[in-house]
Amino acid sequence: MRILPFRGYRYNPERIPNLDDVISLPYDQFKGSRDDRFHQRHPFNIAHLIMNPETGRDSPSWNRYTRSKNLLDLWMKESIFLQDDQPSIYPYYQDFPLVGGPAVTRKGFVALGEVTDYSQGIVRPHERTMTKPKQDRLELLRSTRVDSGLIFVLYSDPRGEIEAILDEAAGPQPAMTAAGPDRMLNRLWRVSDPTPIARIRQAMEDKPVIIADGHHRYEVAVDFSREAMKRRPEDPAWENYRFKLFSFVRQESPAISILPIHRILRNMEAFDASQFLRQLESFFSIEAIEVGGGIPPGGPEELLQQMRLRQSAGHAAMGVYLPALNRLALLTFRKEAAESLDWPGDKSETWRQLDVSILQVAILGRILNLGERELAEGNFVEYVSDAGEAILKAADGSCQCAILLNPTPMEQVEAVVEAGDLLPQKTTHFHPKLMEGLVFAKHL
Repeated sequence: MRILPFRGYRYNPERIPNLDDVISLPYDQFKGSRDDRFHQRHPFNIAHLIMNPETGRDSPSWNRYTRSKNLLDLWMKESIFLQDDQPSIYPYYQDFPLVGGPAVTRKGFVALGEVTDYSQGIVRPHERTMTKPKQDRLELLRSTRVDSGLIFVLYSDPRGEIEAILDEAAGPQPAMTAAGPDRMLNRLWRVSDPTPIARIRQAMEDKPVIIADGHHRYEVAVDFSREAMKRRPEDPAWENYRFKLFSFVRQESPAISILPIHRILRNMEAFDASQFLRQLESFFSIEAIEVGGGIPPGGPEELLQQMRLRQSAGHAAMGVYLPALNRLALLTFRKEAAESLDWPGDKSETWRQLDVSILQVAILGRILNLGERELAEGNFVEYVSDAGEAILKAADGSCQCAILLNPTPMEQVEAVVEAGDLLPQKTTHFHPKLMEGLVFAKHL
């Protein structure tokens, strides 16, 4: 992977003394067009740039993208952001508690990485993407030319040599600290010394990377790089858009944490909960739990625990909440049922063993007749990482049920990528998210 240092833009500490107020989760974690946790927290929060809300008066000349550009121009003029004076890489460490476990530190570094087509095998995706978010991000990039959204990628370094270089070069005091959601602390250093930069660049030279989070942003960067190359005669700086902002993390790190992404079925007019439960019996052993007028305290957690036990025993398992029947159900896939399913011919045996693959083929495909086109459009399935939130949302009148999943183990992610496959969309939630607003790049 070819990487470069860059002169990053960061918040001016004289104007913004508390970075907690101005960093934000990435746009894809927002609900709708805004997230009040960030938009209302501070007038200079980066969320105003990365996801300026739509209004009823929007037009081709005045819209969320042009407003982001105008805001950026104003903030630059007012020295809200300052550009570092030397090309640097930025060690980016996140301290957070594992779910049900100890506090850990996930160590990465931010640098520019060359964008290449997936076919070259340098940057490897692990899941499919949806069309709509890519067009949105491309329009924002065209308008602002700001590279702010980090691509979270994994590189292999079993001995931790790059992390050792980062620890030595960073020193004890970070340049920036900012608290994020879920008891997460972000720490960022700036390293401009050419010696450790050269060592890291050399160590990364022959390493492919796996995209953990940010597939949409990466594919947008590939598209924009093609546009930029056509504009090199106007200004050589366009050449820099052949590179994208990445955060590189060691895939063997004990701080890699993957959460599940649950599904909520909605807008399915012909859905019949009793019939659906009967159809599930064709593929799953079902243990149902009556929940009366609502979910009892600890009910979802008990179900999740049983799902985890099934997974640890080598079985594909998931949970279902059917609000129309006031029922939770534990589904354990019957391996002999695999023979009756129409698996995609281009998928490996490893892919077929994933819980999300079984969900997609057996439940969404066979029972509910939702193909790849319907899933890509996003009208019938909503994705939620928190099981309690999924249960509550499923009880809404426009929703039919929630399907709860186990997290996909990192070993399975690696195996599927090595087999040349892609996981179904929204398979993994790498936790915690990389925050926006710590550092960004802008070449024009």
